[in-house]
Amino acid sequence: MAASRHSFLIRADRRLAQAETLAATLLTGAALLAISAGTLGRNLGQPVLWADEFAVLAMAAAAFVGASALIATGGHISVDLLDSALPHGRLRRATALLREAAGCAVIGVLALLVARWFDPVGLVRAGSGAALAQDTLNFIYQSPTMTLGMGKHWFWLALPVFATGALLHAALRLWLALRGGLTGARC
Repeated sequence: MAASRHSFLIRADRRLAQAETLAATLLTGAALLAISAGTLGRNLGQPVLWADEFAVLAMAAAAFVGASALIATGGHISVDLLDSALPHGRLRRATALLREAAGCAVIGVLALLVARWFDPVGLVRAGSGAALAQDTLNFIYQSPTMTLGMGKHWFWLALPVFATGALLHAALRLWLALRGGLTGARC
């Protein structure tokens, strides 16, 4: 039973990372298309005013979603000097556990800050973004893009997606470290 749960969690984590990678790829492709449209439009004397802003916002969203996928594979930036200097065994497992616990804690704090910033409970309670801004001075749902004519919060939704995915990936890495199945920076 425990082995099947273990493999199910790893498969689910990999599928989530694949979905995040696909989303990051699509966002990057959309940014590339927007930049191409903007360049072509300028060269034809018909600038596409929204292209640059969309490209920047799409690339930022792609970076966050892609970063979550990297956490799943251990492909994120890490310094493995200590790992490579330690012999295999308890000490290496202890540093892996400490590293993964610290990563989980940092991502958990970020997730709490993102939840506080988006304040979905306050938004539902207030009834609208304008009412939330009036009640709490939280203007997240009132901040428009300069050229696209839509709320920036639609692009900022990459942050809760990142925080949720990264927390799930980090929690699995911590669980693997607790079970002794994760000793290096990569998994």
